[in-house]
Formats: sequence, structure tokens, C-alpha cells
Amino acid sequence: MDSRMSLYHQNKNNSWQKMVKKYKWLITIIAVLFISVLGYVQYENYQNYLIDKYEVKGIMISQSNAYIDFVSLAQSGQNFVYIRASQGATYTDDDFSDNFQRSQGSGLQVGSYHVFSTQSNIKDQLKNFTKEVGTDYGTLPPMVDVEGDLSTSQIEKLSNFIFLLHRYYDTNVVVRSSYHIFTHLDDKITHDVQYFSQNINNKRANFIEVKNNRKINIDGSNVIVNQVAFNGTTAGWRHYLVKNQDR
Repeated sequence: MDSRMSLYHQNKNNSWQKMVKKYKWLITIIAVLFISVLGYVQYENYQNYLIDKYEVKGIMISQSNAYIDFVSLAQSGQNFVYIRASQGATYTDDDFSDNFQRSQGSGLQVGSYHVFSTQSNIKDQLKNFTKEVGTDYGTLPPMVDVEGDLSTSQIEKLSNFIFLLHRYYDTNVVVRSSYHIFTHLDDKITHDVQYFSQNINNKRANFIEVKNNRKINIDGSNVIVNQVAFNGTTAGWRHYLVKNQDR
């Protein structure tokens, strides 16, 4: 009896080993998928934690984004939106006018931004932006978006453009750039140049880019946006709005 039981267990173990060997590739794939899904869930939870720790959140959009219902966006917990208006000396965002008009009355604070070009004349860039935006750039200071690194001469050109924009609207200007570029702007700029950082740990920044290509649910539809935030409290946000709108 004992020998038969032993033989039975041996056969059972052999069958199990053969099955494991036969389907080893499948087991490996399942294990990898499980670990990947678990890692993704943990990553998303961490990203949500980073986003939720900011009391005042917003987004940056351009024509590359899907249709945005701004009332629903405000109801989803977002507080502000920056809308692309122009780039360089000639390019304008096809959806700027529509986005800007539909954002009014939504309860969101709204700003307009220009993508700076090192290849275009700064006066032509100013003309392009102001022609597209008009006199009403929103309730937030106009923003200059700087993509990539700049040389010393290009930073000086950027500095001059910021001054022209400040003088045209008689308001503060927000700069979205690397910290290196921001800290090397011309010392002659005496007005308030505010910083929009892609580094969530930058204490100097007024605004923070928390996550690019974040999926948020707006009125039952998933929309991919650039998730940003005000780098301060709700009370600080109210003070910031009063300070920047009293111009």
C-alpha cells in the first residue's frame, strides 16, 4: 500500500513538473503581466498622490487636445486653464478663440500663452500674440512657454520679448522654462516675472507642471491634458489673483 501511494505521488509530481515545463513560457508571461499591472497601479496611485496634494489645480491646453467642456472641467475640481494662443511670428492655435470664449463664465481662471521661438523676430512674435489674443488675455498673467535649452544670446532675446509683453499689457508675465533659463533672464527686468516649473520640487515656482498627458474624466469622457498646479494654498491662490488682477 505504501509503495503504491509513493508511486502515485511520484507520478503526480512528474505530471506537475511536465506541465510546468510545458507551460513555463505562459506562466512567465502571466507573471510579467501581473507585475506590470501592479507596478502601473502603484505608479498611478503615486501620481494621483502628487496631484491631490496641491489644493489648486489647472491644465494647459492647445488645439491638440480634445474638445473641452470648461464648465464640467471646473466641476471636476480644476481651478484654472492656460490656453495656447500662438507660436513664433506667424503660427496661431486654431482653437484658441473658441476655447477662450467658451471658458468665460465657467468659474475657471483663464490665461493665454505664447510658445517662444528663437528663430523669429521678437516684435513680430509680440504682434502675432497680441493680434490673436486682443486686449483680453484672461484673468491670469500671460505666459511665455520656452521649449528646450537656450544660448546666452537667446536668453537675452527671450528677456527682451518678456519686457515687450509686459509693457504692452502693463502686467506681470509668467515664464515656463528650465530653471537655468529663468535664473539667467536679464537683470534689467524690474517687473514681476513669475516662474512656471516642470520640477515639482522647485519651491521658487509660482506654478508647477505635475504630470504631462494625464487622463482626466470630464463629464463622462476621458481627456488627455497637461496637469499643472498652483504652488501654494487656496488662501495663497486668492491672494495671488487679487495681486495680479489689481494692475
